[in-house]
Amino acid sequence: MPIAHITQSGNISLPKQWRDELGLEPNSDVLIEKENNSIIIQPLRKKSLAEGFKLIDEEIKRKKINFTRTESLADNLYD
Repeated sequence: MPIAHITQSGNISLPKQWRDELGLEPNSDVLIEKENNSIIIQPLRKKSLAEGFKLIDEEIKRKKINFTRTESLADNLYD
């Protein structure tokens, strides 16, 4: 298992073999999630807008987050 170094600014370098296998190029976006004592990094693939909203809806349902109608229509909901 490779060991990575975290820079003072919080950057982590991923092994080149992993980047190549996952198709990660410089300036690629990744999804980072903290789960218990682990950090999960997943390549962020371009999806259609509809697919993106579906994933957001699923996550809201999974986390059992409820919004009022007023909150759901607010421009600053995700700020």
